Amino acid sequence: MVSTSSTSFLGSYSGITMETIDQLISAESGKLTQYTNKQTTLTNEKNAWKDINTRLDSLSSKMNTLKEASSFQSKVITNSNESLVSISGESGALNSDYTVSVEQLATSSQLTSHQIDLNGKKVDEKLGLSGTLSFADADGKEVKVDVTEKQSLKDIVSAVNQQSKTAESGLKATIIDNRIVVTDEQMGNRTITASGNLADQFGLSDAKNLTVGQSAKLTVNGISIERNTNNVTDAVEGLTIKLNKATIGETAKINVADDIDKTTKVLQEFVDQYNSVMTYIGETLDVGDPTAENNKTGALVGDSAVVRLQTQLRSLMGSSSSKGSDVKSLKNIGIEIDRYGKASLDTSKLKKAMAKDPSAIQKFFYQKETVTAEDGTTTEKETGILSGLSTFVNEYINSTTGIIATKSSSIDQSIKDLDKQIEQFNERLEVKRQRYITQFTALDTAMMQAESQMQYLSSQIGSVTGNNAN
Repeated sequence: MVSTSSTSFLGSYSGITMETIDQLISAESGKLTQYTNKQTTLTNEKNAWKDINTRLDSLSSKMNTLKEASSFQSKVITNSNESLVSISGESGALNSDYTVSVEQLATSSQLTSHQIDLNGKKVDEKLGLSGTLSFADADGKEVKVDVTEKQSLKDIVSAVNQQSKTAESGLKATIIDNRIVVTDEQMGNRTITASGNLADQFGLSDAKNLTVGQSAKLTVNGISIERNTNNVTDAVEGLTIKLNKATIGETAKINVADDIDKTTKVLQEFVDQYNSVMTYIGETLDVGDPTAENNKTGALVGDSAVVRLQTQLRSLMGSSSSKGSDVKSLKNIGIEIDRYGKASLDTSKLKKAMAKDPSAIQKFFYQKETVTAEDGTTTEKETGILSGLSTFVNEYINSTTGIIATKSSSIDQSIKDLDKQIEQFNERLEVKRQRYITQFTALDTAMMQAESQMQYLSSQIGSVTGNNAN
């Protein structure tokens, strides 16, 4: 390391200052500029691949949504009278109009004891009674409890419920106004019987204390239906009718139709994301104007992996189906790809195709088929354009083996190598700078010494000349 005094002395005689040395070093640092430019280029490439990965990942998510049957088979249900009935539907519900009326709601059978005298005690204090208490439901499942004097009314009811679970009975007991109330969880006309000395004591064996449940009665399009539940799931294919109240003369008008808006939405999102991918790929491959002096190009110009991505995505979007349905290509449902690779959705054409056969559209995009081999074994095969698209996109976005992951890893290594080269180059420049300082400082020192010697010689010559003159 050259001292500060050396640098301050520099140029005193030679005129070569630190500014001169900086200029010399700058002239030799052209290689450093090449390194940093290459580093910037690699960083731009990595960021571009990262952006492509994000867009492709989002496209993959949109495709997964399209693979779901609900994207094409969902139903929209309108109900004119929610207070009377509530309607929910599955994708298999048939499109139609229904008129529903409710004559009576289903109820559960209930067995109630008389009010039990607790002698001033609380329901959780021991009752001082002993004996047996048994219940049986309409299916003959029996719940039997042995009661001891240490048990409270609450303990007895808890024991009944515990034994009911063990016996898998549908009976459930509770306490209301110091009465034991046993309810059958199944609705309809079902019996509940009680036995044992405590059943007699509590009035539970008295038939008049049994309120028998009833079935629900409703009509759908004039057809009378009776069920032991207020959630009717098997009257209309694909629909669940929840009965909310019974009112004679009141009806609910129900309409079931395909949810075309949902299908339109998921397809539009797919188209928009595809366009986002293709537009950005086009920007990364843009060569700009080669004749321009300061021409700017895309970050991935000439990258064969990007060119393949662009070409293959466009090709797969234009693929056709040979399944024999009316939907053989995206054009049949209103999706067009222009010569620049941009997609557009004609919603009116899509709605016509949906009205004709939504399942055909779903199968065109994606379906699983069971394939039987000669030996009788079966496998599931994915078909439809989304199958090929998903497989291809995954080649790029797979986090471990994908093309983008491999590219990013390679770029990271190249950037690390450049960092090391830049560090070594800067070290060499610093060594050269110090050598220049040392050399030119030595030059100034030599010139100072030479000047001093000249002055000494001049003074000696002058002295000799003066003595001779005398």
